[in-house]
Amino acid sequence: MGNNGNNNKQWGCADAGGYMMYGLRTGTACICAGMVFMAAGAACMLRGFFFTEEMYGFLAVWFVLCALIAYLRVIGRSMEKNVDTAAWKAESLQAGAVFSKPHHAAVLMTCGAVIVALLYLLHVVSGARSLQRTMEELLRWCFYASFICIAGIAMSNRQLYRAVQAAWHLLGLALSLSALLAVCGGLRLQFAIAYSSSPAVSASGARLAGLLEYPNTFGAVMAVFLLERLFAVAEEWGGRAGGAVRGGKAQGGGTGKGVGNTDAGQGAGSKSAGQHLSRSSVQESGVRSSGQGAGSKSAGQHLSRSSVQEAGVRSSRQGAWSSGAEQGIESSSVVQGAGSRSAVLLRSLPLFPYAAALLLSESRGAWLAAAAAAAAVLLAKRRLIAPLVATGAAPAAAAALLYRQLARAGLAVEPLPGLLALAGCWAGALLAGLWLCRRCQRSAAGSARAALAAALCWTAAGTAVLQQVYARIAGPSPTASARGLFYRDAWQLAAEAPWLGQGGGTWRSAYLAVQSRPYVGSQVHSGYLDLLLNLGVSGVAAAGLLLLAALWLVSASPRLLAPALVILLHSAVDFDWSYGLVWLLLLGLAAAGAAKLQHGQTILPPRKRSSGWRIADHLRIFAAYGVCLLLSLLCLRAETAQQLYTRALQASHQAESTAWLRQSLDWNPLLPQTATALARLLPAEESLVVLQRGLEYSPQNAALSWEMARQLWQGEQPGPALYWVRRSLQLDRYNVQKHLAAIEGMLGMAERKRAEGEERAAMNAAAAGTELLRQYRLLAVEEGRRGKQHNDRYFGDREEAVSLHRRLVVFLEV
Repeated sequence: MGNNGNNNKQWGCADAGGYMMYGLRTGTACICAGMVFMAAGAACMLRGFFFTEEMYGFLAVWFVLCALIAYLRVIGRSMEKNVDTAAWKAESLQAGAVFSKPHHAAVLMTCGAVIVALLYLLHVVSGARSLQRTMEELLRWCFYASFICIAGIAMSNRQLYRAVQAAWHLLGLALSLSALLAVCGGLRLQFAIAYSSSPAVSASGARLAGLLEYPNTFGAVMAVFLLERLFAVAEEWGGRAGGAVRGGKAQGGGTGKGVGNTDAGQGAGSKSAGQHLSRSSVQESGVRSSGQGAGSKSAGQHLSRSSVQEAGVRSSRQGAWSSGAEQGIESSSVVQGAGSRSAVLLRSLPLFPYAAALLLSESRGAWLAAAAAAAAVLLAKRRLIAPLVATGAAPAAAAALLYRQLARAGLAVEPLPGLLALAGCWAGALLAGLWLCRRCQRSAAGSARAALAAALCWTAAGTAVLQQVYARIAGPSPTASARGLFYRDAWQLAAEAPWLGQGGGTWRSAYLAVQSRPYVGSQVHSGYLDLLLNLGVSGVAAAGLLLLAALWLVSASPRLLAPALVILLHSAVDFDWSYGLVWLLLLGLAAAGAAKLQHGQTILPPRKRSSGWRIADHLRIFAAYGVCLLLSLLCLRAETAQQLYTRALQASHQAESTAWLRQSLDWNPLLPQTATALARLLPAEESLVVLQRGLEYSPQNAALSWEMARQLWQGEQPGPALYWVRRSLQLDRYNVQKHLAAIEGMLGMAERKRAEGEERAAMNAAAAGTELLRQYRLLAVEEGRRGKQHNDRYFGDREEAVSLHRRLVVFLEV
C-alpha cells in the first residue's frame, strides 16, 4: 500500500507537469499568433515595409518579443523532465489543439534565411559598398528568419491556425478596401493613386497603388490574395460536388440523391445506416477525417474515443481536413453546413475587391503572373478548372465593369457615386456568384446553363479590360526596354564580385556610376538580380534553398501554390522583394503549407533527452535570446538616430540643427545623409573630418564624395580638389548640375589663386576646369547621338557650359 501511494503521488506530479507544459506551449503559441497579427498591421501602416528606417521601432518590439519566446522555450525545456507523456496527450486531445513538430522543409527555410543574414553580417565585418544599407538588410533577414519560426509555432496549434488565417484575410481586405475607398469613398491616402501622362505607363492616366504606393507590387499582392481565395472556393465547390456524387452512388447505386450539404471536413458524402461517428469524440481527439477521407462509410462502422487516442490522432493528407483548417474565413455555421448560402457568400466575399484592385493597378506583369500561376496549377489539378471558372466569373465581370467606369474618369470620382458603384458591383458579384454556385450543384442542365453564364461573364470581362488597355499592351513598351538597360548594367556590376557580392543596397549605391544611359532607376526591377548584386552566387544559393523549401511546402495545396508562384514569377521582373510584406506573404504561405502537412499526423509529446542534449538546447536557445536582444538594441539606436535626423531637418535655427545632427551621428555613425548634412553646417576643417569618417563606412557614396569635392575646391589645394571632383563625377556621371558646378568651382579656385599671386596654381586650376568642360561636352555629344529615349535625367549640353567656356578662355589668355 505504501508503494501504491508513492506511485500515485509521483503520477500526480507528472500529470500536473504535463498540464503545465501544455499550458506553456499554448501560451507561447498565442503570443506568436499575436506577433503575426502585429506584423500584418504594421505592414499596412508602414507602406508594406519598403523603407527600413520606418521599421526600426517595429523591429525593436519584434525582437524583444522573440527574446521572450526564446526565454519561454528555456522554461519549457527545463520542465520536460517532469512531464508525463500520457497527461500531455490527454490534455492536448481534450482541447483539440494538437501540436506538431516543425517540418524539415520549414527548418530548411529558416536555415536559408539565417545563411543570408550571416552573409550580410560578413559584409558588415569585412566592409561593403554601403555599411548602412548592409545593416538594414541584415535586420530585414533576421526579421524574416524569426518570422518563419514565429509563424510555425503559431500554426502548430490547430485552433490558432484559424486565427493566423484571419490575420491573412484581414490584411488582404485592409489593403484592397483602403485602396478602393481612396478612389470611390473619398479616403485620403497620400500616393495611393499614381498619375502619369504617358499612355505607355497608364492607359487611363492613373493607376491604383494603395498603401504600398507602387502599382506593380500592389497588383502582385492583390493577385496573391485573389488566387488564394479563388482556389480555396474552387476546391470547396469541387470537393462538395464530388462528395455529393459519391454519396448518391453509396445510397442508391448512382441513382439516389446524395447529401450535398455535408461538410468536407467531416467526410463529404452520405453515411450508411448504422454508422456511428460521435462529434464529441472527433473534437476531443482533434481528428477531422478518417484515413479514407471523403466518401461513404460501411454499415456498423464505429469510431470510438479510445481508438482515436490510441491511433495518435492520425489522418491522411488525402482526407477532407482542408475545409476545417485550410479554408479562409470560417465559422461554426460553415462547419455545420458547408453548402449553405451564407457559407458561399462568406467565402466569396473578398473576391470582388481583390479583382477590382488588381485591375485598377494596371500592372501587366501582375496580370501575366497571375494568369501563368493559375494555368500552371490548373494543368496539374484539372478537376479544378470548372469550379475555378465558375467561382471567378461573377467577380471578374463586376470588377471589369467597375474598372471601365473608374478608368474613364481617371480614377477621380465623387464619393457618393463612387461608393454606390462600388457597393452595387460588389453586391452583384456576390449574388451572381451565389446563383452560379447553386446552379452548378443541381442537374446537368443547370450546370450547363451555369457554365454558359460563366463563359459569358469571363468574355465580357476580358473584352472590357482589353478595350481599355489594348494600346498599352500592343504598342512598344519603353518600360520594358528600360529594364533591359537595367539588367545589362546590373550584370556588368555583378561581374565585379560574383561570389559574395558587394553588400546590401549595391544597386542603389552604384547605379549612378555604372548606368550606360541617364535613366532614373534606383531599383534594379528584379529581386533575383538584386540579391545577386548584394550577396553574389552564395546569397542566391542560400535564398534558393529557402524558395525551394517553400515551394515544396505549398506544392500539396493549390490554394497555397498559386499565390506563391505569383510572388516568385513577378519578383523576377520587379522589385517586390524590396517590400518586406511580400516576403511575409511568401513565408506565411509556406508556414501554412507546413502546418497542413503536419496537422493530425502525430501528437508531439515532450522529448526525453539526455543531459548533454538538454545543455546543447539551452545553449542554442540562450544564443537566440542574446541575438534577439542585441538586434533590438541595434534597432533602438537606429530609430533614435533617425528621429534626431528628422528633428534636425525640421529645426528653424542652424545651431539647433547642428546639435541634433551631431547627436544623430553619435547614435548611428553609419548614416551617410547625416554626415553630409552636418558637414554643410560645420567649418571647413571639422566638415572634412566628418566626411572622412562617413566615407569610411560608405566609400562609394556619391553624396559624400561630392560634398568632399565641394569643400576642397573652396580651399587652397587644387590637387586634392581635382581628385575628389573626378571621383564624385565618376560616381554620378550623368549629373549635369555636378559637371557644371565642378567646372565653375575649379574656375573660382583659379581666380582666387591669381588674386593671391599664385599664378602657377591658378593656371593649373584653370586647366583642370578646361579639361572637365571638355569631358562633359564629349559625354553630352555622345548621349545626344543616342536620342532622347531613356534620357530621363535630361543630360546634354547646356547654355551654362558655353558661358563657362568663354570665362575659361578669357582667364587663360590673360
